[in-house]
Amino acid sequence: MLIFFLILLFLIASNPISKNARIIIYDENNEEIVYLNHFNKTNTEDLTTLQPKHIQYILQIEDKDFYQHHGFSIPRIIKSIFHNLTHIHKQGGSTITQQYIKNTYLTNKKSLFRKIKEIYLSIRLESTTSKDTILEEYLSALYFGNNIYGLTNASKYYFNKEIPNLTNQEMIALIALWNAPTIYSNHIEKWEEKKNTLAEYLLNQGVLDKNEYQKVIQPLSFKINKDYLSSNKQYFIDQVIHEYKKKNLSASFNEVVRIYTHYNKKTEAIQSYLDTNYALLSIDSKGYFTCCVGNKNYTESPFNIAMNGNRDIGSTIKPLLYYEAIRCGLEKTIFDSKPYSFTYQNQTITISNNSNTYYNTIGMKEALAVSDNIYAVKMHLKLGMNTLVNHLKKYNISAKPYPSLALGSVGMSLNELVGIYNQFFSDGFIQPLYIHHLQKGKKTYTFTPKTKTILDKTICLKIKELLNAPFDTSIPHATCNSLTSKLPTICYGKSGLTDYDSYMIGFNSDHLVAVWSGNTENEKLMNIEYKRLPKELFCQTILALETK
Repeated sequence: MLIFFLILLFLIASNPISKNARIIIYDENNEEIVYLNHFNKTNTEDLTTLQPKHIQYILQIEDKDFYQHHGFSIPRIIKSIFHNLTHIHKQGGSTITQQYIKNTYLTNKKSLFRKIKEIYLSIRLESTTSKDTILEEYLSALYFGNNIYGLTNASKYYFNKEIPNLTNQEMIALIALWNAPTIYSNHIEKWEEKKNTLAEYLLNQGVLDKNEYQKVIQPLSFKINKDYLSSNKQYFIDQVIHEYKKKNLSASFNEVVRIYTHYNKKTEAIQSYLDTNYALLSIDSKGYFTCCVGNKNYTESPFNIAMNGNRDIGSTIKPLLYYEAIRCGLEKTIFDSKPYSFTYQNQTITISNNSNTYYNTIGMKEALAVSDNIYAVKMHLKLGMNTLVNHLKKYNISAKPYPSLALGSVGMSLNELVGIYNQFFSDGFIQPLYIHHLQKGKKTYTFTPKTKTILDKTICLKIKELLNAPFDTSIPHATCNSLTSKLPTICYGKSGLTDYDSYMIGFNSDHLVAVWSGNTENEKLMNIEYKRLPKELFCQTILALETK
């Protein structure tokens, strides 16, 4: 016996288990957002939500002695060996505990070493964890095809139901599915056949009566809910995982890493029915992300435009230009607002306003309120075009000294734009974070966003006041005055528009929200609704964040 355990210890030492196998991410209210098993998105399960007879089905099919054994079953292993020697269809000898260990900490590679290690870890798990908890973890870790992990997700995806509302037929169908999820989820007739085989087995075992059996073997009726997987939170979860992986913190066996964020669940309701692409970010005054929407539909495209896209930023650049103007003593400069022509590199360039609306003489506040292009370009030329180029270098953003730079002909991500605007929202240029703190065992790690003072705070306060002008209903044609009555608090911000991109970035005292819309195929924004979408989503987000 001693030699046996020495061998086991050697195997464990020479074959380390998977790290970071179990992670739970929480929102601002310490409520679970997602449970990650090997970074696969699932949910923690609760046995009290299952109907008792459905638990009986699971145990009868998978491991009827689950509550009696200590992690593995010698009779079960012997029985499966005898069965496999005498039958074409092979039968597994693993208990539920062993299956859970394999799914969570080991691999599917079949070997004697892996099987011994699986038994050892099963015994170890059973010595410290209750049977109910092991069964819950097992149900969380199961794969159901179509990138669905966990019984809760499978119930919502295939039948659009919460677990307590599953019928006997649906529950048995899900049990059948996890035996060969990739095959059955793509071949319904094989799935039906497996479901009916299990129903017949349960009938023969006296777990199903004849009436229930007849209902179970009827053809399945699906209510596929793909929207469940395309939730806004999926992009946020991906970013939390990305940020966590960079920290190189690994967990011990059966240890759960608990990650705490400032995610606001109310933002999951933010949506648009338009077919154009859009992205959205929000941060709070402490510099933590509260929402991240990377595109209109996660299932169609998990690529996160908000964090990784690079688009021209349009008129959202103008506050940076006017910062430099104030710094150079040009705060009270007045320009004529009418179509303006000038020569640049032996070419005549004419600047006009998008709305073809002009204002005679105009000052900086009115120019920002109505997003006057003529004022911006004239100021750009007056300052010298390298002034704005050098300003952008402060954020490691490269730009060319073109006249069009004053109108936002420079690419950056929405995330970079948020970092820049934080100077007017809070306290300096920032690199916002997704993770506030995490717990690993008895140790807590706290993470603070890095804030850097790049600009003069006095001038930033002046820019902040200017950023209220677009919401000023007393200024005719102010670009955001239609939003003022819809917003619950005083807001500051700037919209932006190019031929291909539309923006709205702004803030109140507690939240900064940035929205982009456009077309990833670089088609021009011809539809006025597409151009207005960022303002609509900005309002939705502020309202969601401010709702108590």
